[in-house]
Amino acid sequence: MVVVLGLTLAVSPSDATPNYDPLNAPVPMASELVAFPDDYLAPMQRLAPLPPEAPPPRVVVPRAAPVQILIPLLDVHRAVDKVGTDRYGRMELPGNSWNAGWYKGSPVPGAPGDAVIEGHAGYPGKPMLFGRLVTLRPGDKIVVVLADHTRRLFIVVSMTSLPVGTIPAHMAEPYGPPRLTLITCTGHFDKDRYSYSSRLVVEARYAGVV
Repeated sequence: MVVVLGLTLAVSPSDATPNYDPLNAPVPMASELVAFPDDYLAPMQRLAPLPPEAPPPRVVVPRAAPVQILIPLLDVHRAVDKVGTDRYGRMELPGNSWNAGWYKGSPVPGAPGDAVIEGHAGYPGKPMLFGRLVTLRPGDKIVVVLADHTRRLFIVVSMTSLPVGTIPAHMAEPYGPPRLTLITCTGHFDKDRYSYSSRLVVEARYAGVV
């Protein structure tokens, strides 16, 4: 019994498992290495290589200026002029009162950001270009024709009325998803000043080329 116990302790002090140190284990000789047959990897080598990933679709950003606006529901199809701002920072009016005005400081319709187009509402009983804009509803269509003859479709999302002098949030931003803002007069009409008390703001999302 003494001899057997002594052998057991020599093998392992705890669980009778032989001690093995991988760091100090002998390195096998080359003659001891297992040799695989030449055709062992042949099936893997015959596998077709993976095709390269397709590049993402190229997004063409429009640069041509808008030249016409179409609102089928309102029978609107008028030219669009470029307009800037006066010395007070207010948007100028188109030279032709029946035309719309694209604020050239805003993106081209269909490019990233908020394109802004204004138009006269007219006077009580004498509506002009955007005189019936207030009748639009979410889902109605607006088409802007660019100088390159492409037609950019927008879908009405919302409508709001703001006091004169109030700038709509995010108006004319040069970033974010493409969208369109239409602006005209609304509210109480002052006969003495020939002006309205509010501005009607119609916002539309971009729906692609048509």
